[in-house]
Order: sequence, then structure tokens, then C-alpha cells
Amino acid sequence: MSRRRKGAAAEEEYKSSEIVSLISSLEKEPSAPRSRSRKSSLKKDSGHDSGHHGSHKEERRLRGLSIDSNDDNKSTLTGMLSAMSGRSAISTMTALTSTSTMTVTPIIAAISKHTGLSRKAAYVILTVIILSFLIWREGYRIHVNVSSSSSLNFNVQDIPVPQNADAYNNKPHLMDAAWPGHDNVNFETLVPPSEIDLLLQRRLPEIEEGHECDDILLYMPNQQLHADYGDDEHVSGVAGQLNSYLMAVMLATYTSKAMVILESKEDLVPGGSQFGCPSNALEDEDVPKGLSRLIQHSEWLSRGCSVPCQNNHNYEKWSNVRMKNGMSKFVQHTTCRNDSGWESRVLVVDDVDVQRLFENNFKGKMLHRPSPTAYNWALRLGAKKYEAQTFADLEDEEEIWDFVSALLARSGILRFQPWIAKDARNFIRLSQLPMQVSYDAFHVRRGGSVEGYENEAGLDVIPFQEYLKMWERHDCSDKARIIYIASDDPGQMKEEISNYPVGEAGNLVLPGVDECHGLSFYLREDSTSTEFMKKGSTSDCSIQYRRTISSVADLIILSKSSTFIGEFGSGFGRLVRTFRAALNDFPGREEEGPVLVRDTRVVWGKSHPGPPGV
Repeated sequence: MSRRRKGAAAEEEYKSSEIVSLISSLEKEPSAPRSRSRKSSLKKDSGHDSGHHGSHKEERRLRGLSIDSNDDNKSTLTGMLSAMSGRSAISTMTALTSTSTMTVTPIIAAISKHTGLSRKAAYVILTVIILSFLIWREGYRIHVNVSSSSSLNFNVQDIPVPQNADAYNNKPHLMDAAWPGHDNVNFETLVPPSEIDLLLQRRLPEIEEGHECDDILLYMPNQQLHADYGDDEHVSGVAGQLNSYLMAVMLATYTSKAMVILESKEDLVPGGSQFGCPSNALEDEDVPKGLSRLIQHSEWLSRGCSVPCQNNHNYEKWSNVRMKNGMSKFVQHTTCRNDSGWESRVLVVDDVDVQRLFENNFKGKMLHRPSPTAYNWALRLGAKKYEAQTFADLEDEEEIWDFVSALLARSGILRFQPWIAKDARNFIRLSQLPMQVSYDAFHVRRGGSVEGYENEAGLDVIPFQEYLKMWERHDCSDKARIIYIASDDPGQMKEEISNYPVGEAGNLVLPGVDECHGLSFYLREDSTSTEFMKKGSTSDCSIQYRRTISSVADLIILSKSSTFIGEFGSGFGRLVRTFRAALNDFPGREEEGPVLVRDTRVVWGKSHPGPPGV
């Protein structure tokens, strides 16, 4: 099935209930909850001189459409939508209003009958409703000019809808107000569900049918369990594995390859996964092994492709191919033939390979400007055409990586398995952290030395006082400010906090911090706690699973905090920073650059994390 057909199928789930109710007599469509993804308003300019520039001009061209208000017996609205059907951005409305079957006369008659309005007034109301739907659905700004004639002239322009700057939620909550009653959904991603572009597949470049699996990046995640697994700075830790997964996504989308995950069917570690054994989830089902036990791999990345050449390449053989190709400093592909006779060109890599290939072969190309490849890469990450043009025009390295981070975050590419989300939610509840109020978060490492800090400050770890000094820039408030502390040693942090005296108002008196600040600290339970599980277990696999859940819970809390304070020497800190980026589509904030980052403060070290996925 072609990508366009898959996108159309996914699109059916998100029809607007308002539009469906109006045309229910013509086409019945089920409605479902959907997220209102932001409509980007990045600036357009003269752009490129490359081959794709013509399509940009076409996207920006105004289209004049005329509706004769005296001819309400004809489907003028159908003609208007048909005229726009050549534009891919209107494809949804075209699907809703097929020119061969659509007639607005019954709808006009129904509106007129139930409201007592004239047919002409009912026609105008219907037109406004559908145009409003276009604004909400596609991010169009529609100009309506009323002249002395009997016609209404509409100009539809592919530029962003002005939005209130407050729409960029600087004070998010763990529970997204736009998704009430969907508790687990809020814990499946590192961004609020309402910020995810649920219609991304519809915009992806079309792949010729039958050729979706011709070029594949075969990703083999590390399934081994190291003794230092609890240290998430290690490549095998939760943050390390997720960062490597993001890097593989970057390479696959940059090279226009389908990304397929290959994991051993054998239990390479006890329980079959480096992330441990869920003791209370899917007892009657086959729980996935490896990385798939932690996250859901998106179909728009895999294009629906399976592991290539399974008739002559098993896990061991692909592993040998990977090790052989890994010895070369060049990008090595392998061509194999499938049972059906078609060939696949395969780049097989693991978590170490993707980092090596990025540094040695792709980083420079990704940063090169001008480059039509950058434009196409952005489209494959889900960018709209004017966003892709903005990305292709960027020259500053930090802005380029921030833009990629924002696209990754908006795509919802990192989505935890339902049992992971459920247990992470239960684990967070143990900390008693309020889920429907804003909060700040610190990431404080205590399990090992912070690289470079000892040479500069003569200490192994960054003192807690340094985090408080960085946080103090907040305005004073009568209410105590909630601060969540994510640490690899919660017991040590509790001991450090207990050393501070308590003031008359019951607030902690912190040296160097204005007493007008009321602070309320929250820390998670120890990662070996069994309280969040329905069934406790002392097996190594179950304990490892609890460590996984505690790490996921920390990542969710840190990513969605109003203010995050940490450092980018940590894989945790770099991953969190990736999912705090959003495209700058808010009027009045143009001078802040093409990407906004929720309040993130670095307690020590480099001020920018670098590329996502490292």
C-alpha cells in the first residue's frame, strides 16, 4: 500500500465532528478525539533557487474564489472546494466533498428549516462553518472581501493563522487538559498529546507503490544488559537507548529509508529484554522483546516493511553483516533478495554504528547549506512546506539541531508501550506530585562524578545549592513553588534537603535564596520499590523493570516541567532538552528565532546539547 493510501486511512480517524454532523446525510464518518496541533507560522521569504522552489511559489500564490450568492440551487461550494483540490493541503476537504456526489442543497434546506433563516443566509452560514474548519484543520488564513457586487471573494493563502502567544504553554501539566479522561495517553509521550501532529502521515512525501521497502535502514538495538545499566549515561541505559533510537530515526529520514527494527527472538538477557519484565502487564500475551518492550515503533517510519530477506538472513547473519560493515569508514549497504523476488538495499546498524556514521559521514551533510536535501529531509520528518523552506534556509548549527528536535517532538516519534505508560503513571503517583498544576524540575546526578566539573570546581558532583541559585530567577509568589527532583540517588537528595533549616512560614530557608520563595520538593520512590506494581517480585528481571519505569517516569516529569534545570553532560539532560523544543509559530516572538525552547537552564557546562540523539 502506498504512503498516501496509508495516510488517508489514518486520516479517517480524525474527521471533525462539526463537519460530519453537517454532511451526515451524504457521508457517515466516525469521530474520535484528536489533538489540536499547532499551526506553524514560520516566516516565508524568497527561499531557494533550487528545483523545488517552484512548488514553494505555488504554495504561496493567492487563489481567488468566487461564490455567487444568488445561485443557491447549484453546488457552488463544491466548485470552490474542487478548485482547491489541486493543493495537497486541502486534500482532506476534497475527500469529504467529492464533486461527483456532493450537493449542498439538502443541507441548506435543513439549516433554513430549523433556524427560520432564508436559504441565502443558511448558505452563508454553511460556507463560514466549512471555511472555519479549514482554518482549524490546515492553518489557513482566509480573507473575505465583501464588495458592492453580489459576490463574496475568498482568498486562501498557505500562511499561518495568527495565534495568541499564550498558546505556547509555558506552564504545562502532566495531565493535558485537551485530553481529559485519557490518563495513560499523557504518559505515553514526552510531550503533551495536544502538541503532537496526529495528521503527519498525510503530509509525508509519497513513495511509489510497491517500492516502499526497496531501501531499508535495519536497526539492531543493543539487547545486552551491562552491570552499569542503572547508569543512564551508559549507551545501554534507558536514556542512552532512546537517544540512539532518535539518531537512527534521523539517519533513516535523512537518507529516505524505511526504518525497520530487528531484535533477537532468543532471550539474550533474562526475561528477553534489557528493560526487565513487567510483572502485572500482558500476562496472557506475548510481550515484545528488546527495545520494542519499551516503545512503539511508528509505521510511518517502517512504511509497513518487515525485516528484509528473512528467507536467507536470520538475526545472526544480519549481525555478522553489521559487524563486517562496521569495520569500514564508509557507509556500507547490503543487497539481498526476498521471497517475492524483489531486492532490498539494506544499511544494517546498531546503537554504536548510528553514532559513528553520524559523526563521520552524515553530520557535515546535514549541516551543509544551501541544500535541497535539507528541504526534503524536513518534509520526511513531517514539516509543512513553508516549515521545510525555513529549515533549508537555516545556517546556524544550533538552530538547525533545534529545528530537528522540534520536528521530532511534534511527530510523537517516541511513544512508550501502554504497559510502560500505565506503570509510569502509577510510579509518579507514589511521589504525590500534583498532576494538574505547573511545576519545575531539577535533574541532579549523585551516582558518579560529573565529567569536567571536578577539574573546574574541585568537586565530584554539582552542589545542590547551584541548582537553587539557577532557579531563583523566578518571581516571588505567595504559593509554594513545586519542584520535582530527579536523581539517581533520591536518598542522598533527601538527606541534603533535610539539612536546610525551616523558616517561620514552614518554608525551607535556603542560603542565597530569597525567603519570599516557598519551595515544596518532591522526589520519586526508590527504583526498587514494588508499591506501584500489583505484584511485587524480587527477581532480577522485575527489579530491572522497576528501574526502567523509574527512569521513564523521571523523563516524562522533566520533559513536561515549566522550568527544567540540569546539564547536558547527561544523556538524560540531552534527551529532555530535545522534547522541550517547539517550532516558533507565535506572533510577537519572531525575534526569538525559528524554535522556542521551554524554560531550560544549565547549571554547569555547555549551554547547548548539540544534535538530538547523541
